[in-house]
Amino acid sequence: MSEKKDVVIIGAGVSGLLAACILSRMGKNVLILEKHNIIGGYLQGFERKGFVFDSAIHWLNQYNDEGTITRVFRMLNSNFPKPQPMQRIQLHLTNKHRYLLSDKPDELKKQLILDFPHEKKGIEKFFKAAKKIANVSLKFHAFFQSVESKPKWQMPFFRMKQLSIIYPLIPYALYGGDKGVQKGLAKFFKDPDLLSLFCTERDLLSCLFPIAWAYNKDYQNPPIGGSQAIPKWLESQLNMKHAEIRLSSDVTGFEWEDDKISGVYYTHRTKTNFVACDYVIAACDAPFLYKELVPEKYVPKDFFNILSEAELYSSSVTLSIALNCPAEALGFGHELTLICEDENSRDEHSSGDPHKSAISVLAPSVRDKTLCPEGTGTLTIYVPAWLDYENEWMTEKNSKGQFVRTEAYKELKQRFADVVLDRVSEKMNKNLRQHILFMEIATPITYQRYTRNYQGTMMGARPGKKNMQSKIAHYQTPVSNLIIGSQWAELGGGVPIAVKSGFNAALMILKKSDQIKFKQLLTAFKKGIPIKE
Repeated sequence: MSEKKDVVIIGAGVSGLLAACILSRMGKNVLILEKHNIIGGYLQGFERKGFVFDSAIHWLNQYNDEGTITRVFRMLNSNFPKPQPMQRIQLHLTNKHRYLLSDKPDELKKQLILDFPHEKKGIEKFFKAAKKIANVSLKFHAFFQSVESKPKWQMPFFRMKQLSIIYPLIPYALYGGDKGVQKGLAKFFKDPDLLSLFCTERDLLSCLFPIAWAYNKDYQNPPIGGSQAIPKWLESQLNMKHAEIRLSSDVTGFEWEDDKISGVYYTHRTKTNFVACDYVIAACDAPFLYKELVPEKYVPKDFFNILSEAELYSSSVTLSIALNCPAEALGFGHELTLICEDENSRDEHSSGDPHKSAISVLAPSVRDKTLCPEGTGTLTIYVPAWLDYENEWMTEKNSKGQFVRTEAYKELKQRFADVVLDRVSEKMNKNLRQHILFMEIATPITYQRYTRNYQGTMMGARPGKKNMQSKIAHYQTPVSNLIIGSQWAELGGGVPIAVKSGFNAALMILKKSDQIKFKQLLTAFKKGIPIKE
């Protein structure tokens, strides 16, 4: 098959779909190649026996009326899926604590002062710091355009503006790791019981940001229908005269001409196909891109050494549970319930040990009755996990290096799930097992298999000093017409970063190919108006 496209996008997650929406609206002929047989990436979701489950989402930020996600989606169409604001946000449940963070965070502050009156001054100082960070969070749109798409003469002014905005974060940004978090929190309070309330966080800003977002009322649940409503809507916003999605299409290599990509090879139902193109957006896993698709001479020096030492988000073991009764009948509400053990160390809470790792429990059917049949409910339980657990989850590898799920693998993931269910049942004082109709168990092997993301990580590289210095996040590759447009383009993760990456990848293509439309897109974003205007 011989054909030509302006842009080929690898991956039909939120980033790839958004980039395709923007570029096709701007008149570019775009082809999305997706390895899986459905779109959505981490938001793809799945359905079993009339129950709908989200694959990998806790909550959303930057999706309220003033949020940057909203600003970008409005550029496409005002009918975008509306999220559900959260009033009850997170219930922190341990042997010693039972505290609720709501969209009125001062109520939590008052409760903490009642319980720790000797720490009143530090608690007030802590919440005051969170308010300052809340003001920074409101200015996320000011950082939305990537530096790669800015002219060099603007950079000094942008850096000065950037520094002035993030200045309130600087005193807290350098406190990372177990010792760093303890040292940072010690500036506010000393009581060990109060300190243990933050026993799962990996850096000081992670302790402050949840409260900051609560002040901004910036916690949202997915739209009605689950998180997969977002990629489905993005698909509907493609200009189908200029855009196409091909599923079950696995990219296998590039054609090269004068150190640029001139086309993409992919397999579909065992057939090898080729499409010529001017640009490629890799809205996929960057390690896969550099290891499997880009010749070694173009790979950044020491990239894989940098990657192996990078601080990545964990993967997850996810239990998707169908209940024979409404979840609220078992005591679950709209909020995320965080279950952890006070005596465990910070590292143990993210270790992937089912006996010690922190557990996040959501009851999506409480806020969205379309997700299950009447009189039933759903639970989703997340536990941090890593790909190398128990010899890569007792899997084997075939001749292509792919994981083969053995009986030992199935038994191991069931044992892991049993430990987690016991811990949740004990904390909630409920026998969950007698209410389970069926349960699906995903492991890091599952996430790696469906997304091909390195180590099955949920969100790529974490923000922090080490990853910033290594410059692991980047849009522009050493190949001039190859752009990173996935979560690997930025530090951090979640839907806000996916939207930012997709937007900027499209912006960079327009900057290289059409300056007029490049300026039009920037104007639409800055003014918050539809692209068509």
